[in-house]
Amino acid sequence: MSGSTANAEPRGEYIVADAGPIADLDFSSRQDFTRRDGAVFLNASRSASSGSMAFPARTICQETAARDMEPIEVGPAGVLYSHSTIHVSATRQTPYTIGYVDFPNGLRVLAQVRGIAADAGCDIPVVLDADADGWFVVPAKKEV
Repeated sequence: MSGSTANAEPRGEYIVADAGPIADLDFSSRQDFTRRDGAVFLNASRSASSGSMAFPARTICQETAARDMEPIEVGPAGVLYSHSTIHVSATRQTPYTIGYVDFPNGLRVLAQVRGIAADAGCDIPVVLDADADGWFVVPAKKEV
């Protein structure tokens, strides 16, 4: 049945003429973190139907495309899963360190890491902090 179009879908039937990108991230009013009682929390989101989480907060679920994302706060404590020190950059002063941070609710985010040696290991307890340049993580102070 080579060349037969009897069972083929009509071309263009499902194309939307005004299709375009969906504005999922609002950069004009987005606030990535909140400071409360001396602690910093990330403003993330969770899908009511799938449980999928995202940071920065989104309006559309990355897994299901459902428009059911609800705001959640994440932090202030997490665990530095892995990190790397960057020595070459065209956009910012080097060196600087970035790493993946795992939070207790299961969300993993890429963060700027401060106050850690380049040769430090992984699985280091960290806490969120912030300054005029934005949010970052630092090693958690050991309780005595």
